[in-house]
Amino acid sequence: MNAKLSRQMTLLGLGVLAFYAGVLGTGHASLEILPQFAISAVIFLSSGKIMKQMAEKLPAKEETESEEVEEPNWELRNLVLNWVAAAAVVSIVALFLVKPASMSFNQFGRFLLKMDTVITDYDMPIAP
Repeated sequence: MNAKLSRQMTLLGLGVLAFYAGVLGTGHASLEILPQFAISAVIFLSSGKIMKQMAEKLPAKEETESEEVEEPNWELRNLVLNWVAAAAVVSIVALFLVKPASMSFNQFGRFLLKMDTVITDYDMPIAP
C-alpha cells in the first residue's frame, strides 16, 4: 500500500513537471512562476522517494489479514440502489405532474424559490 502511494506521489511530481513544461511551451505562463512549480515538483518527487524507503523498513503484513475481509452484502446494496432509483423516477414524474403546462422549468423553479411573492402574470385558467 505504501509502495503504491510512493509511486503515485512520484508520478504526481512528474505530472507537475510535465504540466509546467506544457504551460511554459505554449506561452500561457512566464518564467516568473518557475519557483512555485519547481518547489511543488521537488516536494512530490522527494516525498515519493521517502515513502518508498519507509515502506521498505516496515514489516511485511501477514496473509491472514487479507482473508479476514468480509464480502459486502450485495443483496442489501441492490435493495438500497433499487429504492433510490425508484424514488428518483417518482420525483421526476411528480415534478412533471406538479408543474403547470404554461410554465417553463426555469419559471417554475423561480416560483418555488419565491413562495412568499405572488406573481400573477402566469396564464392559468380561472376556476369556475
